[in-house]
Amino acid sequence: MTDQRVSGSKVLFDGVPGPTPWYARPGSPAIEGFRWEQTSERWPKGDKTLLVGAAGVVAVLDFYSYVMRLDSSTLLIWNQRNGTKSEGSQPVHLVVIRPSLLPPFGDGLAREIQQMEAVGARLAILDKPVASMSLNTGIIGEDVPSIFPKELEAIEELLILCNSSAIGIQDATKANLALLVARPRQSTFRLYPQDWFNSADLDRGYQWVTRVTRNPETGRVHGEGFRIDPFELDDTLCRLVTEKSANESGP
Repeated sequence: MTDQRVSGSKVLFDGVPGPTPWYARPGSPAIEGFRWEQTSERWPKGDKTLLVGAAGVVAVLDFYSYVMRLDSSTLLIWNQRNGTKSEGSQPVHLVVIRPSLLPPFGDGLAREIQQMEAVGARLAILDKPVASMSLNTGIIGEDVPSIFPKELEAIEELLILCNSSAIGIQDATKANLALLVARPRQSTFRLYPQDWFNSADLDRGYQWVTRVTRNPETGRVHGEGFRIDPFELDDTLCRLVTEKSANESGP
């Protein structure tokens, strides 16, 4: 992957959430007083990402969880469970936690991980989260009203990658990747099908999008992933900026 830079030395993707376990490096800080670690043994569904403090492990994250720091003591975590063909795409689930308030798993860690795998959970904690909500992924191309927790109301925009079964139903594309643009201040969100990716001739078990962010100077959404080139979306948020449109939008 290649760094994309704005304002000279500022890296565009600095601090932008990416999926676990790839963007939660062992030993790296997660929030004040807590760090990321990986399980020391491989579980049937892969290694787990652990949120560890002085008292021990307080949260277990499965693959493809995104973590965003809200303040010095609060984390926002989101993920999307896999759905069967008959179920369609599952909602994106958002959880707000304060790690310092969570009890550690102690000797029950292995048992909790086994339970996670048994029920297909993406996150395990031993207490209720500060807040949680789900965003429907079955509607594309229209604004969907939604009441966000007060902990998220100050956020102007959240960019979330997800799968939407509505894309395949409507467009018969090869994949169903969508960009969910949530606007907590406005109590709404909208899904944009990623046509450029869904119809491309790619090996989707080998090439995939990991994270996206908005360039504060241009207003464009940029993204990157594994074994794909960094990309920039046009104003539709569904297609890539072509060389022609990029030149037309320049000074």
